Amino acid sequence: MPLASGVMKQTPTTPPAPDNFPQPLRTLVVDDSFRFLKALCAYLQTQPSFQVVGTAVDGSEALHMVELLEPDLVFMDLHMPFMDGLQATAIQRRRMPNMRIIIMTREHAATAEVKARAHGANGFIPKLGITDGLITEVRRVFLPDTHKRGAEPFTPMYHPDAALETTSVLV
Repeated sequence: MPLASGVMKQTPTTPPAPDNFPQPLRTLVVDDSFRFLKALCAYLQTQPSFQVVGTAVDGSEALHMVELLEPDLVFMDLHMPFMDGLQATAIQRRRMPNMRIIIMTREHAATAEVKARAHGANGFIPKLGITDGLITEVRRVFLPDTHKRGAEPFTPMYHPDAALETTSVLV
């Protein structure tokens, strides 16, 4: 249940993480759709690999929450008001290069995935049917040698100059 500023309560009923993760991944979920945010958090709280530590509704709030909570993983919506997921990802990548960020979107276009990579995302997942591929994508992001999609694992191809060209909000 969200508390003030999007911080989540720890729940003692969260099942233990599988052996390939030493602890549940401290996870921040960022989306401007309250319905989607609530549904994804509810799903993640049933999964042993995740501990939802907070939520945010736009990229600017996500940057603040990441600083406050220091999550291991951020699920970031691509399109949001005020600051979109690409802008927030580019800024966050410069601040905490080792944190994992997975961009979520309703788009299925390959161009969205390319933009996500250029801005520093570690992963990309369509929102439609997200629960079907979410665990696989997270494992691939954290364990790229054992969970490859295609020939190469999805790694950020962060280009600061390209990212700054589309980043109009600086924090």
